[in-house]
Amino acid sequence: MAKALYDLCRKDGTVMVYSITGPEVAAAIGCKLQDVYNSACYGQLIQHTYYAEVIDRPLSRRKDITLLTEYDRVRKVFLRKYRSISEKRDVTR
Repeated sequence: MAKALYDLCRKDGTVMVYSITGPEVAAAIGCKLQDVYNSACYGQLIQHTYYAEVIDRPLSRRKDITLLTEYDRVRKVFLRKYRSISEKRDVTR
């Protein structure tokens, strides 16, 4: 299962560690994993000093269907365009 990635930040906004998982955040600052999740979801500070910011999460086919549909549409446009350019190059050679 894919895990969400977090940035561990200080209260003043400086990022301490980029792109780490929830358990890695908890181990880095010595807190509970639930504290990390609460910080990411509700904006609560961890140990009155840190907060976790979700920077990447796994896609859900059900929740992100609009995004995935748009991606597929754009992908097909690029493929059609590339194929037509590729065919023109083969004809002129």
